[in-house]
Amino acid sequence: MKNFINKNVSCKLISFISLLSLLSISCTKLPNTDEKLITDQMLEQDANAGGFLLPGMMKNILQVDEPWNYEFQQNLNADYYSGYMMLPQPYFAGINNSSYFMIDSWNSGIWSVPATRVLDQWVVMKKKGFDVKYPDLYAIALILKTFAGHRLVDTFGPIPYSQYGTSSDAKFDSEEEAYNLFFSDLKQAVAALKKAEDADPNADQIRFAKFDKSQYGGDYAKWIKLANTLRLRLAMRLSYINSVKAQAEAEAAVNDVVLSDADGSFSITASNGHPLATITSSWQETRLGAPVETILGGYNDPRLSKYALPATDPALNNKIKGMRQGISFPSNDAYVGFSMVNFAGNPPVKLMDVSESYFLRAEGALRGWNMGGTAKDFYEQGIKASFKANAVGGEDAYLNNNTNTPVAYVDPKNSANNAPPLSSITIKWEEGATIEQKLERIITQKWIALYPDGQEAWSEFRRTGYPKLYPVMVNNSNGDIPNGQFIKRIIYPTSITNASGAATAEAVSKYLHGQDKLFTKIWWDIR
Repeated sequence: MKNFINKNVSCKLISFISLLSLLSISCTKLPNTDEKLITDQMLEQDANAGGFLLPGMMKNILQVDEPWNYEFQQNLNADYYSGYMMLPQPYFAGINNSSYFMIDSWNSGIWSVPATRVLDQWVVMKKKGFDVKYPDLYAIALILKTFAGHRLVDTFGPIPYSQYGTSSDAKFDSEEEAYNLFFSDLKQAVAALKKAEDADPNADQIRFAKFDKSQYGGDYAKWIKLANTLRLRLAMRLSYINSVKAQAEAEAAVNDVVLSDADGSFSITASNGHPLATITSSWQETRLGAPVETILGGYNDPRLSKYALPATDPALNNKIKGMRQGISFPSNDAYVGFSMVNFAGNPPVKLMDVSESYFLRAEGALRGWNMGGTAKDFYEQGIKASFKANAVGGEDAYLNNNTNTPVAYVDPKNSANNAPPLSSITIKWEEGATIEQKLERIITQKWIALYPDGQEAWSEFRRTGYPKLYPVMVNNSNGDIPNGQFIKRIIYPTSITNASGAATAEAVSKYLHGQDKLFTKIWWDIR
């Protein structure tokens, strides 16, 4: 958000910069080679032509190398709405996304980055026939396309997906249609990767490893598990709107193979440090959210000190202190001394935490689906995987804690923001608890483990209502969102409506009940 006006560049300029970035990425993947001397023959060698777009696609599901785009894509919206973070200064007099007044230039990147740098690149690969010529590399592109596509659907609702790239005003798919395509693409991807593995177990290291920017090192076996875990995530999203399909897709994903603790999280290492390190420290533009303080603080959760730094405000005595979302500011810098989020040391940008696989299976088992184990076991495995990933100990004592609960929130700058505990849910699994209490336990611990993936946490909050969060104190939605309620989606930015006016209007009429509003629910959000 630093120097916003300078960042509000035209779509043409964004596309030009994207092209330069892709060219740079593709050339650097040919070691010790002068980029001016790259030939078609060299691109053909070891399938270089089929994979040179993949690194850029990976890095733009959520832009890892450009903090301003990361901020636009997620931090200025989903990171707030998930309860993870909050803006510490009153930009635009506090009338902004944090208080439910949408700043169009802030939200344009949610669409433009994955559209121009992920979906556009998939179109190139498809038009060049890579699905036939390089089916295994095209399979990776399908997984990346699905990651980007579902984030867009879960943010806006209907998007142009099945006909993306066919025209400037391509027809929008309903959320249901898009989800059906997500499942189809993931199944196609898994089949292609398995076929490549069967034909040559070393194909992944020869053809793909040099392009893989993730922690998986080009291992097709892990990418197959990733695709299935993504399928499981998307299946669970349908749990209330279409439980029959949700169960079928979830069981099929688990019966094949999903991520386990041994595989680790799907994450991408940024070139210049985690974007949130720049946003919170250099720019002073994000702080810890109050729910992280009160939930983890109440549980005496050792991950809290991994997630946030002690407050610098002398009055806070080096304690970790978060901010309520959507507050009024007594002064411009009143909250700057609250806790910064902790991303020192260049940790990778997480796109799917490995613990999510266990929590998804825990919820599936709770619903009576065949997940290969019990809800209790998967719940506890998820917590253990998160403790391991964050390099903290004491998981056994934590798992057996049946007394600690979230605590009340106290704002030393404005007592009007004080609030009682969000919930009385404890940590230890209780077989005698109600289904709803068990669900709250699973999703609360999942929310803790997903941090800082605000997009997925916000989606799961909308789907389940958990964990319980604080509503905004100041509601600038002009009556769109009732006081005490929560934002349901982000309205289409002008980067979409200007380019696809007729198609957008048709989608709003057909799939959003004629309401391009913040309180219009996504198709799967029926709780």
